[in-house]
Amino acid sequence: MPSDLKEKIYQAQCLGNIQPIEHMVPYPNLRALVDGQNIKYGQKLVYTEHKLTSDKVYSMAQQTANWLVSMGISPKERILVDQLPFTQNEILAFGIWTLGASMVLVGDQNIADATKNSAPSLIINSDVNYFEKIKTFSKDYNPTYKPLLADEAMVFWNDGKGIKLSHYNLLVNTNGIQHAIDLYENQTFHVSLEPKSMAWVILQAILPLYSGAPLTAKNPDICLGENEGNFLIKFQWEQLEETNPPTLFMLNENTAFISMNKTPIHLSGMNNTDKPTEITGHSVMMGYLDDELNKKVFKNDSLNII
Repeated sequence: MPSDLKEKIYQAQCLGNIQPIEHMVPYPNLRALVDGQNIKYGQKLVYTEHKLTSDKVYSMAQQTANWLVSMGISPKERILVDQLPFTQNEILAFGIWTLGASMVLVGDQNIADATKNSAPSLIINSDVNYFEKIKTFSKDYNPTYKPLLADEAMVFWNDGKGIKLSHYNLLVNTNGIQHAIDLYENQTFHVSLEPKSMAWVILQAILPLYSGAPLTAKNPDICLGENEGNFLIKFQWEQLEETNPPTLFMLNENTAFISMNKTPIHLSGMNNTDKPTEITGHSVMMGYLDDELNKKVFKNDSLNII
């Protein structure tokens, strides 16, 4: 990527005079999130119905990293993941990040185009019983590379475009949503999404660990859903609006969520609270896979929504 384009993207990722180098999350990468929560919570449930505790998620992520290494995968390489049964995608994501690799997620089911454009080193298909694959591998993984917050953590392929997102993008967007919905470790919550959206990554994979609040379908304190719940998830929209219950509006170029109703999530900014056309802030993506698209959207210290 040309240096002048990198600078334009960096300027869009600033929020006023708050630069993304002034990191606002307590973890240096997503691997450290799994590690830290294991130390902090240990036996506490993360995915209640599957009896997956924090230490179990940690050990399975280590096994996954060892399994990936056994197949010749190295840090910084991309791994495309199809839709697997719940909780396999969730654990697999943390295994990929534990290795220091990047996950490719496909939103439009066009795996052929996603593969062509993102060039993954490995494709994990939906017919793979991944939990069976990792059973024999060690629960201790010694990382050879520790990602920086600015390193790529994933590529989201949807509608013919690939969006690159960093460890920091994912962590800071999760942080923003946690505070927007007031979810804390003494609560439980429920969301049920297929692993084919950035909402799934933030709410279903990262948020249970990040918040310390278990994900459960049994009498949760907070429910999130497309059609009902304490908070509604809106994937397609023409304009932002005030709703009751509040709506969490999606914008993939801003990692996942841009606002709750008309209020931008923490460390995100937009030029208009009804129909934003320009966004800034720490959740702004690393860029599209296609630099020609990047040249079109990164202008005037902002990301222009197309």
